[in-house]
Amino acid sequence: MLGLNRQFILGKFTKAFLLRAGKNATPKDNLRILLESAFDKGLIDSVIGTTIKEKNGTSVTTPVFIKSKEELKGNEQFFFVHGGQNSILKEITQKYSFEKVAVVGHSCVLDGINKMQYFGIGYNFTALKFALKIGIFCIGAASMEGIKCLLKEKGDSSGRINEIFINRGKIYIKSSKLFAFSPEEYYFYVNEGCKVCMNVSSRGSDVTFVPCLDNDYSLCFVRSKRAEKLFEDVPFEVKEAGKEEISRVENMAKEILKKNIETTLERAELGIPSNKWDGNRYGRFSALWNNIYAEDIEEEVF
Repeated sequence: MLGLNRQFILGKFTKAFLLRAGKNATPKDNLRILLESAFDKGLIDSVIGTTIKEKNGTSVTTPVFIKSKEELKGNEQFFFVHGGQNSILKEITQKYSFEKVAVVGHSCVLDGINKMQYFGIGYNFTALKFALKIGIFCIGAASMEGIKCLLKEKGDSSGRINEIFINRGKIYIKSSKLFAFSPEEYYFYVNEGCKVCMNVSSRGSDVTFVPCLDNDYSLCFVRSKRAEKLFEDVPFEVKEAGKEEISRVENMAKEILKKNIETTLERAELGIPSNKWDGNRYGRFSALWNNIYAEDIEEEVF
């Protein structure tokens, strides 16, 4: 039977590190310093991510292609939220001659890339282009309108988002100031497709970056040999994560997955498809979850 054990929740990982760009660092700072180090080591020569732009007085996420360390340092709004990274893959692989591309994204982004690399007609050659996949621990994607509603409930109507991160079981959104929400409050505004996701920890990546903030540190789960090099001889603070830090992230992921499993099983019973799963996949998951045999659900990192 599939169970909510650590492997199902977090996936396989060889090491877990805490990293900090410096005093008063934010998760965004910690992700940026990790990528800058990857540029310095020659592990990557470019990176796909997302950025924030202002449009009609509100924050809008959009995919971005960073072509150098200097460009990354100059982009203060390099972000790690959902932003259509896959939509620019064809342009990048055809227009530019980069050979060691990093991609930063959530599990749905990485799943799409992995499938296109090995099953997508016309995209197979990109298997050689990606040198590093940084998966983002996912609390679910809320629409900008949903986030604005959350902030309005706290009295903020600016519509601007500087950062979203987790800390000790709470979800924080930084706008005009820092606002804290319970997972239940945030979950109400999560996109429906995210409510049937079973990969909140981004299996299928080289390293999972957890946008948490605990004494200025963020947590990373290392899943591949090439990712281990990211944490060797680095210009930032890095230390092995303890059981407590790992357990806090595991517990939050467990609570999210409980809600998602309830939604998935309910849809399977009612025969209702979603924008992510069809009826057959619902039925297969329902059968797996309710039977007595186990299945290796680990995603392979290509």
